[in-house]
Amino acid sequence: MKSRRKSRPGRAKRKTAARRTAAAASKPAAPDPLDDVIAAAARSLGLTIEQAWLPAVRANLKLTLALGLQAGEFALPDEAEPAPVFRT
Repeated sequence: MKSRRKSRPGRAKRKTAARRTAAAASKPAAPDPLDDVIAAAARSLGLTIEQAWLPAVRANLKLTLALGLQAGEFALPDEAEPAPVFRT
């Protein structure tokens, strides 16, 4: 009498996910539009950015833009006054 192995339910999903991951890894990543902004800013400031630093610069710029968007969307009443400037 032969014993039948039952396939585990998660096994097929793992294989499919592994195939998708492998396929995604083989495709070249689409260029990020921020790369053009970074390159233009570096040229205008006379800076050179090493390729190894580009992901960190891109992540920092994305975070800065996201925080700026949040600050810009914050609703203020019309009677709000700007904060005073303190100088020492």
